[in-house]
Amino acid sequence: MIYLSTTYRVEDFKKWYKAFGENESIRMQAGLRVENIFREFEDPSQIKVLMSIESLVTANEYIESVNTPEYLEKLSIVTPIDIKFWDVFY
Repeated sequence: MIYLSTTYRVEDFKKWYKAFGENESIRMQAGLRVENIFREFEDPSQIKVLMSIESLVTANEYIESVNTPEYLEKLSIVTPIDIKFWDVFY
């Protein structure tokens, strides 16, 4: 199993959560399944999303399709997105 984590800061969590939920079908079509959403305890505007993925190719295609200024504004993301892929060890 491969996982994808994205970490970033949002300006408005409620706005982000609404827009993020509206795009669930796009993520599902790309083979991405949200496993957990984390908010930093001391700074709740810092978000980490952990997703399981079916394919690195489709995950990268999804990332390219949503990494646009318009989409980032819709999600109220105010920092660059830190993207990491993880392989399960244990």
